Amino acid sequence: MEYLIGALLVFLAVSPVVVPFLRQSEEAPPDSGNTELQELLAEKQTLYGAIKELEFDHQAGKLALEDYQQTRRSYELRAVDLLEQIDRLVEGHPTQDAGSREKSQ
Repeated sequence: MEYLIGALLVFLAVSPVVVPFLRQSEEAPPDSGNTELQELLAEKQTLYGAIKELEFDHQAGKLALEDYQQTRRSYELRAVDLLEQIDRLVEGHPTQDAGSREKSQ
């Protein structure tokens, strides 16, 4: 069980670094004012994927209930923090409308 949790934590730590390299080259590079928002959005997607994977592992019986609950709670707390940071950044950019925010998420 510890190995699975360790692997998930390593995945969360490494994926924000790897995700920009896997993006399509057609995307315009983010401007310097929008870089932090792009990084937060990428981390949000990674975190959501880790939560889905954690749920799958628990349903498959690979993860004890206590480990699942503890890990999920830590992921949820991080997700709340990320969403608050994203909201603060988006509020700081009033020219970005809701439609373009949906595309970027």
